Amino acid sequence: MPDDWRALPAFAMDDGARLSVEQRARGRAGAAAEHLGLQRELWLDFDGRGLYARDRLQGPLAGTDRLDVGAPWTLLRAAQDDTPLLVTHGASKGLTGVEVRAADLDLVAGLRLPTRGGRVPATGWQRTLDGVEAILHLPYGYRLLGAPGADRSPDSWVAQWSLLDLFVVALIALLAGRLLGWPWALVALGFLALSQHEFGAPRWTLALAVALLLVVRALPEGRLRTAGRVGGVAMLALAALWTLPFAAVQLRDVLHPQLEGDALTALPVPYAAKQEAATAEREARVQYAPAAPKVLPSRPPVSVTAEAVSAPAPAPENKSGLQTIAVTGSFLSPSELALQTPYAPGSVVQAGPGEPAWRIGRAYRLGWDGPVDAGQSVRLVIAPPWLTRALRVLMIGLLVALLARIAQGAGGSGRAALRWRGAGAAALLALAVLAPVAHADDLPTPQLLEQLRQRLLEAPKCAPACAALPRAQLAADGDQVTLSLDAAAGAAIALPLPAPDAALTLIAVAVDGKPADALARREGALWLPLTRGVHRVVLGFRAGAADSATLSFPLMPARVQFAGRGWAVSGLDGTRPLGDALTLSRVRAAPVNGTVAAPTQAFPPYVRVTRDLLFGLDWTVRTRVERIAPASGGFDVAVPLLPGEHVQDENLKVQGGRVSVAFAGDANQVSWDSRLDARAALALTAPTLDERAEVWRVASAPLWHAAFSGVPESAPDAGDFAHVFRPLPGETLKIALARPQAVQGDSLAFDRVAVTAALGERAMETTLGLAARSTQGGEHAIALPRDAVLLSATRDGQTLPLALHDGRVSLPLLPGSHAYELRLRQDADAAWRARTPLFDLGVPAANIELALDLPRSRWVLWTWGPQAGPAVLYWSQLAVLLLAAWLLARFAPTPLRLRHWLLLGLGFSTFAWSAFALVASWLICLGLRARRAPAERVFNLVQLGLAALSLIALAVLVSAVPHGLLGLPDMHVAGNGSTAWALRWFADRGAGALPRAGAFSLPLWAYKLAMLAWALWLANALIGWLRWAFGAWTQGGYWRSRPRRAAAAEMPKPEAPRG
Repeated sequence: MPDDWRALPAFAMDDGARLSVEQRARGRAGAAAEHLGLQRELWLDFDGRGLYARDRLQGPLAGTDRLDVGAPWTLLRAAQDDTPLLVTHGASKGLTGVEVRAADLDLVAGLRLPTRGGRVPATGWQRTLDGVEAILHLPYGYRLLGAPGADRSPDSWVAQWSLLDLFVVALIALLAGRLLGWPWALVALGFLALSQHEFGAPRWTLALAVALLLVVRALPEGRLRTAGRVGGVAMLALAALWTLPFAAVQLRDVLHPQLEGDALTALPVPYAAKQEAATAEREARVQYAPAAPKVLPSRPPVSVTAEAVSAPAPAPENKSGLQTIAVTGSFLSPSELALQTPYAPGSVVQAGPGEPAWRIGRAYRLGWDGPVDAGQSVRLVIAPPWLTRALRVLMIGLLVALLARIAQGAGGSGRAALRWRGAGAAALLALAVLAPVAHADDLPTPQLLEQLRQRLLEAPKCAPACAALPRAQLAADGDQVTLSLDAAAGAAIALPLPAPDAALTLIAVAVDGKPADALARREGALWLPLTRGVHRVVLGFRAGAADSATLSFPLMPARVQFAGRGWAVSGLDGTRPLGDALTLSRVRAAPVNGTVAAPTQAFPPYVRVTRDLLFGLDWTVRTRVERIAPASGGFDVAVPLLPGEHVQDENLKVQGGRVSVAFAGDANQVSWDSRLDARAALALTAPTLDERAEVWRVASAPLWHAAFSGVPESAPDAGDFAHVFRPLPGETLKIALARPQAVQGDSLAFDRVAVTAALGERAMETTLGLAARSTQGGEHAIALPRDAVLLSATRDGQTLPLALHDGRVSLPLLPGSHAYELRLRQDADAAWRARTPLFDLGVPAANIELALDLPRSRWVLWTWGPQAGPAVLYWSQLAVLLLAAWLLARFAPTPLRLRHWLLLGLGFSTFAWSAFALVASWLICLGLRARRAPAERVFNLVQLGLAALSLIALAVLVSAVPHGLLGLPDMHVAGNGSTAWALRWFADRGAGALPRAGAFSLPLWAYKLAMLAWALWLANALIGWLRWAFGAWTQGGYWRSRPRRAAAAEMPKPEAPRG
């Protein structure tokens, strides 16, 4: 019995016994189903109309060569292992998909959802997925309220509520109802619900104020009641102070949503950014040594091998420049042949639109636990900007009304009380609103983050050759295999270890004689961290009962020495490796006394016919006939041809639709290639068992879609996507082929566009940066400004000889992703309106960055462009100034009218709101002093405080004049990393013509003239204010002297002595 049969099941049977075999599973039937996982990133358009999804599907693919996406989702682009695929229409209406030729799927795809309303398929893919992890990116102003249909949405507004939150909100609303009445409980409930997830909302101070004032009602008159009232009023005042900056930020975000998170509020770092930062941090700890590039698996040589000839002595100089090289040939499998010509000439493989990559606004995590089928749906409940703004305004209105109602119940009544409350409100507004708002630094720009990431991941100077293996020793003895490597590391690196096949088991790893514990698995390979220097790495393997084993080297040693007992090695020429793998084979010793010849039997020849059918631009068949019996000796066999098959080998005899195949005595197989006529359907029928065995392998190029029926499919070889069929006698395989129609699309997309315009006094220089992704080579023309002069053009840092023709320039395209940069110059003066130049790229683009750099001699008044850009906050602050000036003129106890407060505020507005608040407080304090003299016990102390405050206010007023005349205006320009003279905008996508942005500005001398006029007015007005201030300070006297002690009573003079 052959040794290979000894492990198979055996049955002992008597005469007349009958063995029945029941087929339960065959081929792929009963095998494990495919396990596909989906990682998705979703971007909502800035205008809120549709969604773009970037999907990554990974896992073993089984049972089909096609992946479809169902409506309303549309597949725009796809790539397998960075190779673009042609997107075609599916068999049913509304389906778009790709033909995939890979056993292990790693597909990156771009999908589009034109409208986001209502319920939509959760994935869009017409497959059942093991699980889905998604991140939803929403631009400024949008909020995800909930995601019904998703298993997890932890960052949505609804999901962030907990039972404790509901209890606290209900409790505070209940307290407000007991204090103010039940209608006000609804007001409090509305504010608390809207502000629950808003940073800086005065919820707890408001709750404490309500609780203390409610306790005061239950206390009797006395000190405890007074103390409670004072505490309640103090907490109410603290809540009011807390409300002012919170309301300022909320109203600012209503006017300028692009400033969300730039000031008192701070958005959490998006989940995707956290993941990227963590990945970058892990990868930055060690630099990985480069692995060898992937190559096709080695095959036995076909025919001729020309080997290099080494000369025994130095040869004279070779003037012809010819060298001796080694040329080898290999068989290609049907799968590899199918990928040689995947599509017909002229086919346009879609690049899709530019792919979003922005990380602004907010990010929300979504998740589905598997299995997730094609029918599962989800509804994304997203609040648009108009609703978010309305809710912010409503939230502030409810808060102000609630505070006013609490203050009305806690304060006095009457006209005097109203006047004092108005004066206090004006002072509070001047101190809190016009004071400098706490302003955090802007979030780092994407460019800065990318620079930091590049610096963090910067490769050492030795890259990409930081690791080398000058020598290795391979020893095999029995079941033990030992590999010793001499590793030289030029920096702290991770060394890729050799990968054994299933026959070898790694049992030990040692570095410099010590066990290595720190191993990492990355991209399916083991990595060993090494410090700089030379190390001895020893790997121990166990071979078990295997007769052969293979070691694949990501980093091949320069020399390999082999020593083995009972083993032979292939893949070495002496000590020089021939490839990236070494194969060990056991050497079986023959018996000492020889073998006994077994009696021979006469059997008819029996062969196995393997037909490899390749459906590409041309249909071909490769037929391979293998000897099964007899084991030796010559024989002839006739093999029938397929319908429409034409043999290309003239040495073979074809007669009657059969090929006569002659086996020599030492030949084990015979093969030939044929051409096959194209047809819509093909049928293959297996012969009877006594004729021959047949195996059919079918591989089609991605331009065809093949459907099979009649014979169960068998599992293919590892890494091969060809369909394998092992038919039983008489079975017929039917193959239906169709050529899907391609979806219309462009072969070029711009994933990033950066326009930087630097405006000078006489000219403007513009740099246009493009990140182009193309599926084929060629040229693409883009439109530039007609008056522009092209200064330079580069591609990936290399200069390109380009020229302008009729305002257009043609970019030479190469397949893949490449970076282009064009520098232009235009004649342009620094006028009152400056804007970025007009460019028309001709194809959709994404991640459009616009920059406008103005000279420092300009005074920026207003900006316009895409929404994610700079905002001039001065004008909203000016509106607050108008309200504050009206309140101060109406309620503040000063002689200043509305025009005085306005002019005073306008002068300070461009450089120091805090100075205006200080001067306003000084004037209000003096006005209060004029109305009522302080108590006698603190009179002198108040007078000293007012005098000190007057000196400080005068110093501020005096210093404001040179600061305004000599300084630069601060218009409070913020947003997207912008400053007063460096303006930055961002647009998510463009149809072809790039959006434009600009600014309105005046010469700086206009600001200087305005400040000069204000300084003259201030000097004139200050004289009258000082006269009034001195009178207010001295009202009722300016100092109180201590009363002198009563003089001691005079002593009576002693009488003169008598006598």
